[in-house]
Amino acid sequence: MTHTITETGPFERLVKFRISEEAINEAKKVAARRLSEGIKIRGFRPGKAPLPIVEATVGADRVRKEAIDEALPKVLEEILEEQDLQPAVRPRLESLNEEEGAVEAEVRITLWPTIETPNYKDRKIVVTNPEVTDEELEENIKRMLEQFGTVEEVDRPAGEGDFVSIDITATKDGEEVEGATVSDLLYEVGSGGFLEGADEHLTGKKARDVVEFNGPLPSGFGERAGEEVLFKITLNEVKERVLPELDDEWVDENTEFETVEELREALREQLRDVKVRAAAREFSEKALSTLRDEVDIEIPDGLIEAEANDIIHNFLHRLEDAELSLEDYFRATGTNSDVLVADAKEQAKVSILNRLVLESIVEAEGITVTEEELSNAVQALAARSGDPVRFIKAFRQAGQELALAGDILRNRALDVILSNASPVDEDGNPLDLTIQGQDVVGEVVSDEVVEGEVVALEEEE
Repeated sequence: MTHTITETGPFERLVKFRISEEAINEAKKVAARRLSEGIKIRGFRPGKAPLPIVEATVGADRVRKEAIDEALPKVLEEILEEQDLQPAVRPRLESLNEEEGAVEAEVRITLWPTIETPNYKDRKIVVTNPEVTDEELEENIKRMLEQFGTVEEVDRPAGEGDFVSIDITATKDGEEVEGATVSDLLYEVGSGGFLEGADEHLTGKKARDVVEFNGPLPSGFGERAGEEVLFKITLNEVKERVLPELDDEWVDENTEFETVEELREALREQLRDVKVRAAAREFSEKALSTLRDEVDIEIPDGLIEAEANDIIHNFLHRLEDAELSLEDYFRATGTNSDVLVADAKEQAKVSILNRLVLESIVEAEGITVTEEELSNAVQALAARSGDPVRFIKAFRQAGQELALAGDILRNRALDVILSNASPVDEDGNPLDLTIQGQDVVGEVVSDEVVEGEVVALEEEE
């Protein structure tokens, strides 16, 4: 088999090879059989018409084209196996030229990059201190009291945190905007979850005041969202929030605790649990990103493009599940297709670098996964799917075992990184990322691979 392989980049090769006339003629038989299965040829059953009859029916050129499409990947596969080359993405056909009955082809392949394993031993990773400050505790208590609070009318200008009862109208060129008229809306001044510019105009105003200002229609107005209109807001009432007094009696009547001190300690513990989990995730992400940032490598464009396409495909699938169109997303975010593609490519680079780092550690540490462990992982996935029998069948039909094994290996490599790193605060002091003596870092990381595989398989289905 005549072929040449040229290195066109650190991880790219251009494979030039010849498909002989004999190979094409042999492939014509397969092509004719496949073509005849989809057309009716008088006197022959589907798939049984001989080559000359099929050529006469659909044309010799079409049969030859189908034959080349049949033969080319097989010839390329033989060459790559012989040279022990494994493309990371689908090979790209660069040229195809006829030559005396044979065909000369040029195919560009992208190989999976390799890197030197970065030093992952004895790392100190700076993360947010999970200890709860007095200010955080008081803010949390205030939010709890607000849930039990009342509002009372006051005779003074509205300020941040006050509630106002308002009527709203919107007009465009003197015409009222349909759906933009609201009466007796109770709104918290300064909450920011309202019309753009409304907080600024409402602050300092009293009951019966009227304010007018230009601003964009909010996202709920579909195609008209963002359109500049004239808003008119009439203040009917100004109300202030009145919070209950925090004492032992109130705590005993409204919570599961008996005293203010018990409540404070319980809230502090709950807040710390939340902050510890957040810090554990930050620790995991930073431990990997620190190593990733030390990798100096030019990722092949073909690999980035393929990974970005997968990211976009999965994103579109999630939009579809949410019954949203891409146009809806662009309107809500103020972005466009160029931004979407650029973001996907950046995500692709991070994903590829993460994989390179983790796989280098898999090799360095000699990490393995047994058949029993893989089987147990599949069973765990199936148990989460809601239909275990159907899931396992679909999983195996999709050939996902190898992908799952790779994810398990990379997850174990991440465990190695984390076990060799220490979380510290900004001053370099060690941090405790446990909850009641239990390691949270491993708990936060452990489910990510399994959940990712379930999602990936569902998207393929």
